[in-house]
Amino acid sequence: MRVIYKLFLIPFIILLTTLFNNSFAEVSEQLSGEVPVIQISSEKKPPMIKETSSERKSKKDFCDAVNHKFMQFGWHKIICDPNRWEIVNYSFRGNPIVYQEFGFDDPGNKGPVNLIFCGVHGDEPTGIYPCFYLVRDILFDNPQALKDFRMVIAPIVNPDGFFANTRQNAKGVDPNRNLPTKDWDRFAYKVWIEDEKDPRKYPGTKGGSEAESEVQIFLINKYKPDKIFSFHAPLDFLGLDFVDSDRQDYQESSHLYRTVQRAKFLGLNIEANTKKFLRFKDYRFYPGSLGNYAGNERKIPTYTVEFLTANPSEAYYYWSISRYALIKALSFDIYDEKEKNPSAGIHDMSQQVVSTDSNSTLPIQYNVEN
Repeated sequence: MRVIYKLFLIPFIILLTTLFNNSFAEVSEQLSGEVPVIQISSEKKPPMIKETSSERKSKKDFCDAVNHKFMQFGWHKIICDPNRWEIVNYSFRGNPIVYQEFGFDDPGNKGPVNLIFCGVHGDEPTGIYPCFYLVRDILFDNPQALKDFRMVIAPIVNPDGFFANTRQNAKGVDPNRNLPTKDWDRFAYKVWIEDEKDPRKYPGTKGGSEAESEVQIFLINKYKPDKIFSFHAPLDFLGLDFVDSDRQDYQESSHLYRTVQRAKFLGLNIEANTKKFLRFKDYRFYPGSLGNYAGNERKIPTYTVEFLTANPSEAYYYWSISRYALIKALSFDIYDEKEKNPSAGIHDMSQQVVSTDSNSTLPIQYNVEN
């Protein structure tokens, strides 16, 4: 009997020993670092909002979806007409990123060139409304206004965020922290940490990596605007990013000084014409932001219009208060007869950079710094 007992017991002990040794070996490998662990950069990156769709949507399908959102918002005065827009790129989910130019087909129109961005942050619908209403204005309500200025409109820079109601794009990146500013590599991630790693403001893994950034860069380089307007909410101010007036080489006798004063005058004029609904004030710019990239680095007067709230039911009210002042501002020339737009006459100011985004259709151009 004892012999039979030992015959059954010995294999059982051998089995337990083998299992224990294998488990111990696996734990040892993990502790020794031989088994790959999650990289720190992966832990830092917020999760994607949703997996990508490889299917690119048509302009019609895109506008149908946009108009459905407009109806949900109760917006009945504006529509997305696919025949009015050109596709400049595609988002991570395959949504078209569209734009259109106005006033360039009139050879007699020598007015200032305005570049207007809306919907950079998808959860700020009051910052999208102005772009679509502007198109209605110049095509139907007030077409004569266009003889005094030219403009380029990108009405929903971040369509993935718009449909998901998120500030970020579908890859979890804030498009207004991703532009390839000179300080991006050194400070973008540091500033994000200081902001307690707010996932809504994640700058991405590389400056200029996102389709939304590519579009803004492309339009800036293509049209070399005299000024830029970008619509947002809900910080309730009108900001200007241009030239630091505290610079040592900033002299009252310089052309630059005169240009800066005219840019500030326009900001104060908008404030006055909105009866201080849009309060003109200084506000900091960030690594990767449009104000930093275009205003600070490329010396293009860049105005950020921040409405009081992002509540879509307030969109028409905000626009009705601001409309006169903003349309009038489009015809204001920052550069007087003695000072011209420094980028307008430069033909070789950019270099071709091949995009690494499989969804991109752009031969993206980045400014070459002298």
